[in-house]
Amino acid sequence: MTTRIAQILIGLITFASVVLGQAICNRFEPVAGRCDLTASPTTQAKCLLRPVKKFGNLGESLTALPAPLDSIVGQPTAPSLTIDQLKRFLTLKGIAEADVGGSLSVALSAPKYFVIHDTSDFLELTDFPANIDDTSSSLNRLTGRVTRPICHVYINRVGQSATAVVFESSSPPSGTKFGLCNPNQKKAFLHIENIQPRIRDRSVRFENDAIAPTPGFSDTQLERLALIYIAASARSGQWLIPAYHSPIDLGFRDRHDDPQNFDLEKWAAKLTELIGQIHAM
Repeated sequence: MTTRIAQILIGLITFASVVLGQAICNRFEPVAGRCDLTASPTTQAKCLLRPVKKFGNLGESLTALPAPLDSIVGQPTAPSLTIDQLKRFLTLKGIAEADVGGSLSVALSAPKYFVIHDTSDFLELTDFPANIDDTSSSLNRLTGRVTRPICHVYINRVGQSATAVVFESSSPPSGTKFGLCNPNQKKAFLHIENIQPRIRDRSVRFENDAIAPTPGFSDTQLERLALIYIAASARSGQWLIPAYHSPIDLGFRDRHDDPQNFDLEKWAAKLTELIGQIHAM
């Protein structure tokens, strides 16, 4: 009897999820400004990295990408960057391959996009705690996060990461409303969730989690994000197209507003530093 009830409940939950998914997809409306995913890699990156503002409002497409993205996106990673170099670097730093998306020995053929998210952890507070970038904050505990396979990798504000779904998984997370509605394209997207607390914007009357800290992400968090981008690109054999979550879902109702307060210039600088260190291996 108990087993039968459990089966019924699972069936109802699955049915409800399917209905909800169909509703999301059916409400998609083509709008001006959606990125052309058939354009050149650099053109796509300029569009997909447009600033994400409060309430999901988007800035204009970038006129230029910061170095080194301007010269590497869509280009082969070899021979200037090799898996062996990256393995030596991770060993030197004491970083497990399992924490940056999975084994470096497993080549990737499907991924094309590297999607940057924030977790939007809502805090019912009027200001952010002083310790959000410290190990003392419960926000930065990764053990519970990885049990939720809504993304591939989580990165906390201390600069640690943990893999929920390996990059080569045959069952990748949807990650976005676009992924939910285009399951045949899910493998092209790698999803990275960066822990970020949010608080309410009390200048408006409706419920929201619109206020993010400034800066939005810690330096060590941006550095680990850069390392995971390098690892994913090296395994793919070409530099992936970096993208923000919100622009991908432009045209879908109630799309997310992440990542907030992401410093693209600082992330690119971290990327430059790491590439130089890995080249020296």
